[in-house]
Amino acid sequence: MSAPRLWRARAFRAGRHGIVYGAPRRLARREIALTFDDGPSEWTPAILDILAGHGAHGTFFVLGASVAGREATVRRAAAEGHEIGNHAWSHVDPATLSDDALRAELERTGSLIEQIVGERPRHFRPPYADADFRVADVARTAGLERTVLRSIDPADWDELEPDVIAERVLREARPGAIVCLHDGVSPGERAPDGRRATVGAVARLVPELRAQGYALVTVEALLA
Repeated sequence: MSAPRLWRARAFRAGRHGIVYGAPRRLARREIALTFDDGPSEWTPAILDILAGHGAHGTFFVLGASVAGREATVRRAAAEGHEIGNHAWSHVDPATLSDDALRAELERTGSLIEQIVGERPRHFRPPYADADFRVADVARTAGLERTVLRSIDPADWDELEPDVIAERVLREARPGAIVCLHDGVSPGERAPDGRRATVGAVARLVPELRAQGYALVTVEALLA
């Protein structure tokens, strides 16, 4: 089987479990979804400011353990039209958790988000942006319709130069892409500079992608 056919077959099997990497069939719609993991954090408001300044929207996969004291940031993101997704509670690799433990993490985070914004998230981004079929199936039993992975990974969590992050995204940008960025720092991660590089990259990315004719939309809108 050729590589493209093998990839399509893999994507088809994944889709049966609610796993998505992007929206490759949306070629006629020049849309890209910027997504942000591990927040909310002190850097999230700056990203919201950038998106608001360009009429852009994104999806924020909220880590339950990061929410305390930043409920207003989550509320602001939702009020400004951004999608709030579920990134589990503790950033433990879902593959290492039992079904019950994973479901508890997802339901705890989903309930917290519902308390803050009035509705539960529909999408799940697993920590480390990887998931097998078991993890995705458990997410569905917790009420999460899709497990959202990524088609562009600029590894912003491991890069200090905003332009390097931006160039990685711009080089791979295409209609239907899902970009995985980070607006927070996961528990136990060493990040002396926090997410300053990501904020700088977003400040460049958003206007440049808009100038290329892309609409920056939520995952929900991208997959609609």
